[in-house]
Amino acid sequence: MSSAVESRRASPAIVSPSTACGGSGCYQVAAVVSDVLERLLRETSREGMVRVEDAIKILKLVGRGTYELDVAFEAQEKNCRQRFQPGRGKASSRDNPFRRLMVRPFETLLTGEPPPYSRAFLGNYFDVLEAAYGEKYGEYDRHARAILQNLLVVHGHNLGWETFYAEARASQILAHALRRLLRFLEGPAGQRAWLQFMSRPAPTGERPHAEQVDRIRDVLGHTMRGFEVAPSQQTGTA
Repeated sequence: MSSAVESRRASPAIVSPSTACGGSGCYQVAAVVSDVLERLLRETSREGMVRVEDAIKILKLVGRGTYELDVAFEAQEKNCRQRFQPGRGKASSRDNPFRRLMVRPFETLLTGEPPPYSRAFLGNYFDVLEAAYGEKYGEYDRHARAILQNLLVVHGHNLGWETFYAEARASQILAHALRRLLRFLEGPAGQRAWLQFMSRPAPTGERPHAEQVDRIRDVLGHTMRGFEVAPSQQTGTA
């Protein structure tokens, strides 16, 4: 049984490169899991029967991962990250407005050939955000989605991200979230999270340079100082 099972670990997976994030994309990954299980069970069966002990071994083997599943999950992760990248197209209710909002301060660093900061590293930054906000992350996400939905009602399919970014309520979320993030990064836990996540290599194997990571933090700090200066400027001119 073990030789037949192990032979499948090197089998190539058939995964559509157009797999979407969530929904049908996740079902496609589940289909790969089902396909691997079915073929291993058929290989192990004797006269159409499989011993419970053998079935348990197969389940544990699949749980540890196979080549096919590694490819499927890696492809799905890549598509999810691509979907959540900030862009200049039209906004949609399927997008992640809070993540886009939190990337807004350094969005220009993601352009160019090569860009100052690779989009492949955005997942690292998002992990820092989740560590910084904890349960508050869900609240930020809900507020951002509510604002986006409200703007979609007004603008319909013509809604662009620049309109969302310019919305006063979105700016308030960004300012509040940045303040909380930078405060978190000042403490030991935040420093460890920043070092751990931001220095992690991307799924492509590409590793961020210290200068790139420092530049992101500098931009976040400059953006926060801009929010702090704006109210006083408005007061002085009133």
